[in-house]
Amino acid sequence: MKPVYNFVSEDSGLITKTVSGFIPETAVIPLKKNGQDDVEILVKAGDEVNEGQVIARSSDTCIHSSIPGKVENIIRSKFADGSEGYAAKIRLEGVFSFSGKKLLETRWQAKDVQNLLFRIKEGGVLNTFSEPVPLNVQIKKLDRSSDRFLIVRLYSEDPSRITDDFVTEHYFEKIKTGIAVTAKAMEARGILLAFDSRKPLPDGLEKEFEQETACVSMDSRNYPNGFMHEIVSSAKKTFKNSNSVFSTLGNRDLFIDSVTALNVYNAVVLEKPEITVELHVTGDCLNAGAVMTLKTGTLLRDVVAQTGGFKRQPGKIIINGKITGNSVSALDIPVSKEIKSVAFVPFSQLPDQKKQHCIRCGNCLKICPMNLSPEALFRCFTNMDFKDENLKLIEKTAALCTECSLCNSVCPSRLPLSQTIALLKKEKNDEK
Repeated sequence: MKPVYNFVSEDSGLITKTVSGFIPETAVIPLKKNGQDDVEILVKAGDEVNEGQVIARSSDTCIHSSIPGKVENIIRSKFADGSEGYAAKIRLEGVFSFSGKKLLETRWQAKDVQNLLFRIKEGGVLNTFSEPVPLNVQIKKLDRSSDRFLIVRLYSEDPSRITDDFVTEHYFEKIKTGIAVTAKAMEARGILLAFDSRKPLPDGLEKEFEQETACVSMDSRNYPNGFMHEIVSSAKKTFKNSNSVFSTLGNRDLFIDSVTALNVYNAVVLEKPEITVELHVTGDCLNAGAVMTLKTGTLLRDVVAQTGGFKRQPGKIIINGKITGNSVSALDIPVSKEIKSVAFVPFSQLPDQKKQHCIRCGNCLKICPMNLSPEALFRCFTNMDFKDENLKLIEKTAALCTECSLCNSVCPSRLPLSQTIALLKKEKNDEK
């Protein structure tokens, strides 16, 4: 590994409490992306809906209305991940089912595995450890013929955002319960907690779970340090000379983050669907930064208004971190379950984004923590019609990419290396 230091959020240590966002007068709830043929939209214009009501579902998950009200229309919308699709535009009216109510904990310990998986699915819980995936789907796909481990990352893999760190610090008791629920639902052999070495976990934490539990310390000052590869590598080094069961864990186990564990707690213990997000709002364009609890479907323009508006116009809006995230071009984009942060970056802080031809500088090879050749993988994808045999061998290494995006950060030609390799990985997976 070639660690890179000091990618640190400008808000690190400055935000000490969460802020409850305003209830939006109109929520735009993402329902169905282009190409998602299995998603059934259950509402139409004129329908009245309750807070938490299922308004779309597939065989894998459910989508809920975050507010009570009336469906004004089913509209076309752009989403935070750059895709487009359908969304329900809902005007606020009526009474709330969850907001402002004291929710009592259920006896989740009495529920069997199938009941837990049902509650996770009906709650619409996404696993946001990497690419957002319905958690119940991941659990059902686990290999039941061998030991299964639950690995929980309790800090942010992209240090330019603080969401997971903040959630861990402020909701730790709920997160512990969410971890216990997930471990039972997947019938885990053991639980591994990956934590920030600068913020040690409480003593005796390993004894609070029914499953065998261990902790692995990660130096969050390094980057990359929070992807699957780094956690597995650190765990194998930690337990190398012991008889610990964790010496056998790998990428076939289940990896979740603290945000996912919190949402499992809400969905199973409180029986509250995933209708809110904890959002790190930051950037020098704003009058104030914050971690906000927001209703899904809140538009970015309403988020900006709640921070006091712009003090200067943004040059770029970045979703989910300046290193691993993506940019969007409009304020009409709704907050969705997979968003953890939004940064409004001024023009003065933007590098030259004009794409050039590769100059073979070798910077991407030097910085890649997996010792891959990003520029060669880029050529593998862009030269599909006339690949040589060497490129065919190289393209197989795309599966090893952790999508840390360091290659993008050092490319003087501003090539979209990380994004292109991700497309190549997806293509290879689709071929299998």
